[in-house]
Amino acid sequence: MSTDHRVNIETAPHRLEAAHAYLFTKESLNFLHDFITEFDDELEKLHKKRLERNLQIKSGKWRPEFNNFSETTDWTIEELPERLKNRKLDLGDVSPANTTYFVDCLYTNVQGIQVDFDDGHCPTFRNTILGLYNVCLAVNSKLPGAPSNIQKCPLLMLRPRAFNMIEQNCMINGKQVSGTLFDFAILMFHCARLMCDLKIGPYFYLSKIEGPNETQFWNKIFIWTEKRLSLPKNSIKACVLIENILAAFCMDDILYSIREHAIGLNCGIWDYSASIVAKFSDRKEFLLPDRNKYVNMRQPFLENYMKLLINTCHKRNAIATGGMAAKVLPAGKDTKGIKETIVNEIKQQKIFEIEAGIDGFMIYDIRIVDDINQLWNEKCLKPNQIEILPSICHITPESLLKLPDGAVTNIGLKYNIKVALFFIYHWLSGTGVFFMRNSVEDSATAEISRSQIWQWIRHSASIEDENGKIIGIVTRRLVYRLIDDVIGKSYKTWCTSIADRKRLLSSKFILLEIISSRNFVEFITSYLYENHKFKTIHNKNDGLFSKLF
Repeated sequence: MSTDHRVNIETAPHRLEAAHAYLFTKESLNFLHDFITEFDDELEKLHKKRLERNLQIKSGKWRPEFNNFSETTDWTIEELPERLKNRKLDLGDVSPANTTYFVDCLYTNVQGIQVDFDDGHCPTFRNTILGLYNVCLAVNSKLPGAPSNIQKCPLLMLRPRAFNMIEQNCMINGKQVSGTLFDFAILMFHCARLMCDLKIGPYFYLSKIEGPNETQFWNKIFIWTEKRLSLPKNSIKACVLIENILAAFCMDDILYSIREHAIGLNCGIWDYSASIVAKFSDRKEFLLPDRNKYVNMRQPFLENYMKLLINTCHKRNAIATGGMAAKVLPAGKDTKGIKETIVNEIKQQKIFEIEAGIDGFMIYDIRIVDDINQLWNEKCLKPNQIEILPSICHITPESLLKLPDGAVTNIGLKYNIKVALFFIYHWLSGTGVFFMRNSVEDSATAEISRSQIWQWIRHSASIEDENGKIIGIVTRRLVYRLIDDVIGKSYKTWCTSIADRKRLLSSKFILLEIISSRNFVEFITSYLYENHKFKTIHNKNDGLFSKLF
């Protein structure tokens, strides 16, 4: 099959010529062209629908209510393959562009690996090409250093970019293509058939879904792809991340819309909390206090969300999974006490979720896999907890939006500043995650951090001391000063080269733009990806020299 229009894709990054040639053959580009042509217009309509919903919220016409037309009907998802019935432990935020870490993950004793092109991945063209290529090699059991049999590895749970991201380095029909569709199409063309034959996929995480119209769109994509690539019917399976507040009100319909291809639903605390700020940013009653002090899964608005998700999944024979434990163990000797404290902290956090009925969750640090497996063996020897149906009779639409009381602390404000600032710095460096205070930080924690800073400035949030006494308010002047303090200390410690200092200074001005914006910037990743500084650093290949296929 030949294309009717040209596909314009950037030339290969230096030393990735072989990977580029492998991924972008005439046949794969024909498939990509047909796929984009089939679904791009409908994706544009979904974006417009999001804008309409946002306008309804801003104009006060939206009210919290459960909208689930499928709730009263008798249905379940399709029977899951055996390996998908046990989803106790995944490794999260695993960018396949981080080859060494990706290879290490393939040897771990977990059920799955979240192969992440979203929250834990910085989508430079180099990273995207390398990541896609590494996945293809892994599926074919040819990734250097990796196990020789992919069937004996954890399942690869592929996570393409969310709908807000585009791929700047590819144009089809005169338009830059959706990052979501680009990732999915290339992965499916090269890997789907073999994954089906080996009974290891294709399996997906679907990010930042806002409603059943979007999962219905994904269902159409799955059906089209199965037919086009001659895959068995309903062989593509997906777990939907309920990480947007609007999706929480229609979880049943979301699951129903993708029921033939569904694994289940997943909850994640920080993207979900950030979405509340994003959607209701103009209203002071949705002020979210210090997240380290006042926001955790035991808070009613988050506990209700988790229990509602578990109940929704289990009554439909679907798997309900929780968020990621982001703590990492320190390196070096003489840290045994600290390590034990961190492991116990993770266990206490996850015991709460297990006892609520969750079927699994994610961790980042592969060094604690054995400890968490032991926890599961103590708490649940069965593959899952689908028989548990938490009571949801007390959960009202309003309860999902009843945020905890509390103020801001100086420690919390400084922490948010550091996370947001250093995330931008590392993105400019081409890295999707970084480590701070024994935690991995990614775009989800960056979103909640910069969202809270913007919200606290907008609504002059109160600052309290360690005794709860109000000692001031958050102002832009205060935030500017604290940012300069962080930069000054960084200059004296790790950020010593001229290039690093320039990058950190650029990060400062980008963060100032975001937190000072008149209107809330909805996605930090989209903002950074479109930023001139990011393009200047990473788009080394001149578009005038693109190949035409």
